[in-house]
Amino acid sequence: MANVLWLQGGACSGNTMSFLDAQEPTVVELIVDFGINILWHPTVGLEIGHQVSDLLNDCVSGKTQLDIFVFEGSVIEVPNGTGKMNYFADRPMKDWVRELSNAAQFVVAIGDCATWGGISGRTAQPE
Repeated sequence: MANVLWLQGGACSGNTMSFLDAQEPTVVELIVDFGINILWHPTVGLEIGHQVSDLLNDCVSGKTQLDIFVFEGSVIEVPNGTGKMNYFADRPMKDWVRELSNAAQFVVAIGDCATWGGISGRTAQPE
């Protein structure tokens, strides 16, 4: 079973909607037939607060195996490269992205914002 962690950054959730609306295979078929274990996803995850930050820390430390890290959206870096305009689980999202990317076997940047930056990518350049 492959462990998948999915996070969202700036200006995105459209790919989540496409994923959840998939027909062949459906999300349920993907999970059951292909052995996918979704550790957490912002739309369907049941954990909140410290449960999520504990899970993220467990993935970073290697306590929980992270096979696939999916990041949807752009990585916000403002102001001045700090990423403080996009906090998640008590830290800038950009820090989570860096650390989880290093911990994962595979990293998937999903959507136009993740791959090209989009409008938020233009505003996210270090000042």
